[in-house]
Amino acid sequence: MDFLKEIEENFNKLSGRQLAAFYTQKIDDFLVDIFNSIESKKPLALIATGGYGRAELAPYSDIDIMFFAEDKTDSKKVESVLYKLWDAGLTIGHCFRTADECIAEAKKDLHTHTSLLEARFIAGDRELYNSFHERVYPELAYRKQKNFISGKLKEMEKRHRDFGGSVFLLEPNVKEGQGGLRDIHTVLWLSKIALKINNIEGIADVISRNDFRRLIKAYDFLLKVRFCLHLISNRKDDALSFGVQDYVSKKMGFNASKKFSGSERFMRYFYLKASAVKEITSTISGMCLRQWLITWRWGAARKKKITDNFILYKGVIISSERDFLNNNPAGIIEAFYAFSKTGGYFSHALREDIKRNLLLVGRKARNSRKAVAFFLEIFKGKRVYETLREMHETGVLGRFIPEFGALKSLVIHEPFHRYTVDEHTMLAIKNLESLAATKYKNLEHLAGIMKNIKEREILFMALLFHDIGKAAGRYHEEEGYKRLKNIVERFNIDIEKRQRIEFLVRNHILMSVVALKREIEDAEVIAQFADSASDEESLTALCLMTYADMSAVNPDFWTEWKAYLLKDLYERTLNHLRGIRKDPAAYIESILSSCADADREGLSSFLNEMPEKYLLSTPPEKIYEDYNLARSVRKDGFAVSISEKARGITEITIGAWDSPGLFSRIVGLLSSKWLNIVRARLYTGKNGLVIDKIQVSNWKELWWNEMEDVIKNGLKDVTAGAGTIILRGIAKEVNGKFDVFVELDNETSEESTVVEFFSKDRHGLLYDVSNLMHESGLNIISARVNTESGLAQDVFYIQHDGKKVNGLKAVKLLESLWKNLKG
Repeated sequence: MDFLKEIEENFNKLSGRQLAAFYTQKIDDFLVDIFNSIESKKPLALIATGGYGRAELAPYSDIDIMFFAEDKTDSKKVESVLYKLWDAGLTIGHCFRTADECIAEAKKDLHTHTSLLEARFIAGDRELYNSFHERVYPELAYRKQKNFISGKLKEMEKRHRDFGGSVFLLEPNVKEGQGGLRDIHTVLWLSKIALKINNIEGIADVISRNDFRRLIKAYDFLLKVRFCLHLISNRKDDALSFGVQDYVSKKMGFNASKKFSGSERFMRYFYLKASAVKEITSTISGMCLRQWLITWRWGAARKKKITDNFILYKGVIISSERDFLNNNPAGIIEAFYAFSKTGGYFSHALREDIKRNLLLVGRKARNSRKAVAFFLEIFKGKRVYETLREMHETGVLGRFIPEFGALKSLVIHEPFHRYTVDEHTMLAIKNLESLAATKYKNLEHLAGIMKNIKEREILFMALLFHDIGKAAGRYHEEEGYKRLKNIVERFNIDIEKRQRIEFLVRNHILMSVVALKREIEDAEVIAQFADSASDEESLTALCLMTYADMSAVNPDFWTEWKAYLLKDLYERTLNHLRGIRKDPAAYIESILSSCADADREGLSSFLNEMPEKYLLSTPPEKIYEDYNLARSVRKDGFAVSISEKARGITEITIGAWDSPGLFSRIVGLLSSKWLNIVRARLYTGKNGLVIDKIQVSNWKELWWNEMEDVIKNGLKDVTAGAGTIILRGIAKEVNGKFDVFVELDNETSEESTVVEFFSKDRHGLLYDVSNLMHESGLNIISARVNTESGLAQDVFYIQHDGKKVNGLKAVKLLESLWKNLKG
């Protein structure tokens, strides 16, 4: 039964649908031979259900069969057939039912109902199968139709959410994702019930000839990709992960061009087909919904004028004249302006008119003052995302702004990114616009400052254009500025707005870099960033743009911790711009004046002993706690406090006397307990007193009854140079095409060398790096740790003998780090 070899031999000769039919026929023949080789005392029919019934088997698909009989008194043949199939190594999903059981199970379970709709005769008693079709099928197709349709639509919505909510994922699921095979299956099931269409060929009767051709080609392509995935993985695998995209693209015949790799060309073609599936299946499911579900009762429907040329009727936007869009490119942009002014959607006819006249949107439209005016008004409304999304999906946006059209389905492999470039942009706009109605606590601050933005349209335009240079490659900044200049000049945007848009696009990653990688407690860092931001309006816009950009990287990238860091940077910079500064001497005096007389002398000594950056970065209530910690260190040689902070962060404050390699031993101990360190601030006093503040993100998840005692005792041992640190350097699984990166920077900080590295994460990585620095004779001043999706992007501030690291020592450090991270 070497079917897979035959599939491999025929892979390049057959289309996706032909491959599925070929393999299904092979399984049919095999099952028929086995079924007919065993006698039965009573009539029995073998029926294919589900994907097998649809004749859409892939190499490692489940083979779903049903044994159908008038009664179940004779089950010996069923058992014998199943044993032979299992012995042959087939993965079989099976059931043995009568007509009444089929009907009863279908009523109870939507999945069973759906599977039985695909029933197809394989072997056995043909008259018995006919009785199934006469008795059972009408119950499936004609009863509880509204329940079935609403159930399948809800099921589809949930599946889309579960599988990323977008066609344009960098690692899409060919079967279950949006625009995948399951969307085609769903509209076929819905059409059987609502439109009485029995197969995919019947769909040609309800959509345009062109759309039907697009649907069939997409269906063919997706089926072949699924076959390819199964053959490459040697298992049931429907995910186009980074690890298989190169193999699939080669097997599917996509070669590299001058500009794009074979896998990038393949993925862009995949998105083209998946987008067609999304668009056409949405149209068909809408037909089914309108046909059978009870819709909102509008009462006496009234037509509402939106513009001179468009009206709203029962929630649907229609043109006041049938041929209004013919030879009228500005009218097409006006249609989207009308869309932005209402909560309605285009009628099917109007949407088809727009697509039919798409080629009109060219140079003439781009230079039309009327068209540009309508377009710019969209950014001032309350429906920016939905309007731009509709423009993008109909192809209008890419033609009106070809610089953005070049981003369509563009794949660029960057750390943490989950979407294509155009989809990332759309989601950034969506997330920003959604702030107005947010209920999330970690977004309250952003929602508040959003209200203070005077010209929101500048923000939305900057987001739309912020990545346009990426069509020229990953390092796209200069090309992006050229393209942006062309757009704002073409649209004749006034000079002040133009400068603000250009500022935001040029600096759209600056605030995230400073918040995540720089020591924002350092007054000099804030001063430099404040100079870049220049004024409060620009700072606020940049903060909002940073959130929108970061939150659209992937669904998990925006966290409470990042929200805190961004807010902290924003507030420190805002104070700087308003002239509010911390004077160390005055700060010390205010702290001393509020403490008890008995503590004043000791506290004064402690404050004078600690470095200035400690004073500037520590609030008064924490200074009192650290002072008491320092008193314990002077008495016992060691002290530790563990406090829960907001945003799911736990801070471990360690007091000890300085010794070589102290920080690396502390990190090693915490890492050995699987604590995830996200930030470390190290303060060393003039006489060697150390106050180290280490923040971890998973204390609550790991917590057990004796955990705090275990951690404290372990820290006491390692600060004294005792105890053994056991780490297992297991690399975490990560998908993607990302290289190790190491950089030494002597420009950012006045006092320290900034070391930044990027690599795959592994257990104990932070310990390995900090220990390497200790063995190189370097002193770690502070560290910023960012680990997500199996990738580590960490920043260390280091010194050698109290100065920056230069010359041969810097070269040797780079070499050692590179070797360590490459493993």
